[in-house]
Amino acid sequence: MKKNLRRFSGLMAVVFLLSSMLVGCGERGASTGSDTSSEDGKLKLTIVGGSIGGAWAAIGEGVSEVMRRSYPGSEIAYEVGQEASNVALVSNNKVQLGIAHESFLNLAAKGKEPFAEEYGNLRALAVLYGEAAEHFLILKDSGMNSFDDIKDNNYPLKVNFNTKDSFMEIVGKKCLEAYDITYEDIQSWGGKVDFMSMGSSIDLIRDGKIEAYSNVIQVPSSHILDASSNLDLNLLAMSEEAIEKVNAEIGTYKAVISKDQYSFLEEDVPTVAASVVLFTNAELSDDEAYAVVKSIDENLDYFTGIHASLKGLDIEKLQDINGIEIHPGAVKYYEENK
Repeated sequence: MKKNLRRFSGLMAVVFLLSSMLVGCGERGASTGSDTSSEDGKLKLTIVGGSIGGAWAAIGEGVSEVMRRSYPGSEIAYEVGQEASNVALVSNNKVQLGIAHESFLNLAAKGKEPFAEEYGNLRALAVLYGEAAEHFLILKDSGMNSFDDIKDNNYPLKVNFNTKDSFMEIVGKKCLEAYDITYEDIQSWGGKVDFMSMGSSIDLIRDGKIEAYSNVIQVPSSHILDASSNLDLNLLAMSEEAIEKVNAEIGTYKAVISKDQYSFLEEDVPTVAASVVLFTNAELSDDEAYAVVKSIDENLDYFTGIHASLKGLDIEKLQDINGIEIHPGAVKYYEENK
């Protein structure tokens, strides 16, 4: 137990250091010369995903397992991560594989917020799931039924967003900005803006400490389904103009949360969404990239049972990548298995 705690603490130190690089000097791309393969076709790779207990942790462990199944004896490790840090770790070749939103990788490649420099060596391997949709969750008794209501009433909203500088946080912020609402506006109206995980934020909603939470998640969200059993909730819809504005800025796409996904909805909810991908850097060999994708495809029945978000994943959806360059090794596998 102590050994695991020391390992976790050490990893978090690395994550903190690399996160600071995103808004600092932005050094990246230099190969560490780390060995990512071994003899007899075995792989030696590390994948960084999300926090323990979350969807990305389950999926990351699943990616590790399918590689061990296809290449017995391989050493595949999963590490806890955060999205912005995942980009830095993989780009700097400290870790070979990562999980992130495709649009976030596009922002990193172009050096857009929150990245201070261009991370041009990132390469996509496979789509893990699509339509992770923006959910702007709010208590009905707030009386705020739209983003316009918040703006027009200078409403002192108490709202949490996901981890600062994560793609989930940026999407929520851009949705507000599409209605000419900033964090500073909310605070000046007497409201509060904070950044926290979904589980903790919904607990605060239950306790009456906050009224709203924004996150980019699969539909339906188990957290929201559970919360709706004893809370009167709503999701704020976006106008066509706002959707187009956000999509143009951060590379998301239009999606609709159907009213039949959540019992508390009376109408469908237009919003924005993004796909989540497994990614690497240009230093990963073509053979290794090929092997990673092959492992997922060969074990799809097992892999799609790991988490509800993976349901319906197939070879066509794996390669439905847009906006970020696909690794040549992955391209080779997809071309051979059309």
